Amino acid sequence: MEIVLKDVSFCYRRGDIKGDDVLKGVNLRLQEKKCYLLTGPCGSGKTTLALLLKGLLVPTSGSIFLKNGNISLSSLQDAIGLSFQFPEEQFFKETVEEEIAYGPIMHNLDRIDERARDGLNSIGLPYEQFSKYSPFDLSCGEQRRLAIASVIACDPLWYVFDEPTAGLDFEGRSKIVELVKNFIREKKTVIIISQELELFLDLCDEIMVLEEGMVKLMVDTKTFLEKETLNEIKVFLPYHNRVLRILRNRGWEIPVSSTDPLNAASIIVEYKIDKNRRSLEKRR
Repeated sequence: MEIVLKDVSFCYRRGDIKGDDVLKGVNLRLQEKKCYLLTGPCGSGKTTLALLLKGLLVPTSGSIFLKNGNISLSSLQDAIGLSFQFPEEQFFKETVEEEIAYGPIMHNLDRIDERARDGLNSIGLPYEQFSKYSPFDLSCGEQRRLAIASVIACDPLWYVFDEPTAGLDFEGRSKIVELVKNFIREKKTVIIISQELELFLDLCDEIMVLEEGMVKLMVDTKTFLEKETLNEIKVFLPYHNRVLRILRNRGWEIPVSSTDPLNAASIIVEYKIDKNRRSLEKRR
């Protein structure tokens, strides 16, 4: 089963006034049981694309349809769990436990209390401590965790996380990464919208780059990091990848697709040792 976007464009309107296209002729095929990383500069249309996938927006032109699926597109969209970029915009209940229970209740799911408890605990917000808090009294990082826990509690078919690690400390970011790893092990479909590539490059099957509303690139991680055209695309490469690319542009014959900073450091050290050895051999 896959969601297909064919020539999808979208623009926001204010009354009868049509704005510029936020997305322009997007063509994508998103398969189930894969993990995707969607990145690109601010304003490139990433959040709008997520809202279209969820069915909260309808394309201005083009079409979105389901291929090789045994359910309708609307049924799948209803089963997509979307964590918003600004989580406080989705809260309206008085307590954390009511907020996290709302989704399972609306989907007529069972074990509501258990789902709420497990969702909060899995994201690092202990149920006993946070359940009676108001969502609006939480810190920005805690609100983001609650939004993600609310999605987890519904056990959706697909997960879409819009900037899931923004505002989180090291512990919170680590929790999100571990959650994504668990979803991948469970063969869930995950779409991560993020500019923090270093956290997710190792996890994703494919990387999509949006720029000015258009898909500039959709490839696997290794191909993505080896792409020479990345110099022309405004993506936020991890620091160690930028260093490797700078050195290769200076003539170093080294790979630049490592997703591990320690491995990248080893590549640099080994190259320098080999270069010095060859230099000494020439002198002899």
